[in-house]
Amino acid sequence: MANFNLRLQAYQANFSDKEKELAQFLLKNQAQTTQLTISELSHRTNISTATISRFAKNLGFDNFQALKLCIAQNIETNNPHVEISPADSPKTMAKKIFKLNVDTLNATENALNGKDLDQCVNLILNTKKLGLFGLGASNIVALNGFHKFLRTTIEPIYASDFHMQLMEAARLSKNDVMLLVSHSGENRDALALAEVAKERNIPLILITSSANSTLSKKADVTLVSVAEESLYRPDALHALIAQISIMDTLFMMIAIKTKRNIATNIRHEIDKTRNRQ
Repeated sequence: MANFNLRLQAYQANFSDKEKELAQFLLKNQAQTTQLTISELSHRTNISTATISRFAKNLGFDNFQALKLCIAQNIETNNPHVEISPADSPKTMAKKIFKLNVDTLNATENALNGKDLDQCVNLILNTKKLGLFGLGASNIVALNGFHKFLRTTIEPIYASDFHMQLMEAARLSKNDVMLLVSHSGENRDALALAEVAKERNIPLILITSSANSTLSKKADVTLVSVAEESLYRPDALHALIAQISIMDTLFMMIAIKTKRNIATNIRHEIDKTRNRQ
């Protein structure tokens, strides 16, 4: 189960005032919370049990008990945040960076939902074209996906320029899929692409670090990358590694489903390369 602190960070974008109060209480009183019933927590925080239950589900837990279990595991792990210091030796700095990346990958993997992954696979398997879009650093993730899906029988669509992405998106139909990557889930240009998907009834898969963002509310499926910000590396850089891993996961699941066709395509490309040489 994902680190509780990181999960809060991923889902905090659109917390209500009461949810923000509850989140702060839980962060400051983790050990105490694991000993409380939902009614006792309600009494202690002056927040209704309905709000607490809804808060747990908004974080991706089945119920309050599952949330408490995550907090308990978070305490047992006792994995303090690793901060990079200018005084670190090159080897120490490298070790910390690798640890931060590993923590990000573990937290993201634990936050992934099997049902959401199945839905993504079904959408992609039944699409004619797969539009892969992202702005800024997210464009790197989209390009990685484009490069991977070129090896499949699915036709991937990609453009680095935003205006070109808009034109490519406008060529998609309800029989296609848009896979959009946005770290914040609030990027204006990414929202414009999502609007195109909505207007044209194009199924939208979103990879983001903000589970409750504006974009996530427009998506058919949202896959969340979980990352913690550090002083010298903003969380977007950690999230990039997690998002590429999510994209690789989607590709691999599609590859397994269509392995015969993919193998044929790869052999065909290898043969063409050898012939040119």
